Amino acid sequence: MMAGNGKENLINQLKGVKESGGLLKYVSFIAIAIFALLIGCGTFFTVGAGVVGVTFNTITGSTAAFSQGTYFKIPLVESVIKFDVKTQREDIKADSASKDLQKVHVHVVINYHLDYKKVNDLYVKVGRDFVEKIIHPAVNESVKASTAQFPVEEIIVKRESVKEMIENVLKERLAKYHIILESINLVNISFDEEFNKVVEQKQIEEQKIKTAEYRKKQAEQNKL
Repeated sequence: MMAGNGKENLINQLKGVKESGGLLKYVSFIAIAIFALLIGCGTFFTVGAGVVGVTFNTITGSTAAFSQGTYFKIPLVESVIKFDVKTQREDIKADSASKDLQKVHVHVVINYHLDYKKVNDLYVKVGRDFVEKIIHPAVNESVKASTAQFPVEEIIVKRESVKEMIENVLKERLAKYHIILESINLVNISFDEEFNKVVEQKQIEEQKIKTAEYRKKQAEQNKL
């Protein structure tokens, strides 16, 4: 009887070992599958149309740019940063001064795109926030440098000349960072309320002079 119980206990122990071994194999299989999935997902990346993907190697610090397509990268070592290289628009309001030190407020709209061959260089020099770090300051500086060349009254009548100067200065500043300026538009140019009142008063005085001259001519003609 005791021998029978011993044999039964041995069989149960063997079964337990087999069951625990099967469970261990199952857990190991799941762990390997999850790891392989993670590695597989991190091995390839896709870049869409109008986008450039920049890879950054965390060990060497090197970068590379990739246009539309699917590519291989080293998992856990290389990361991918994507940049839109299509035409983009930016609205900026810049405060400046005229040659005669009158305050000038300019609302500028620009269209630009990134040089897709040099996006990785832009990423290394500036990072992803190039709009705040480069474009906004460049527009403000270009507006200030340009309006300072004109007396305030010329800014009003020579709007196209002011625009061309701002565009030329801005194009040069942005090109240093591989940002290509396509077009610029001066949506509005305004001045302080105090100056507006001076201009309005001047226009009123000029109108009075013209009216007086007209009446004088009329009176002279009536005498004839």
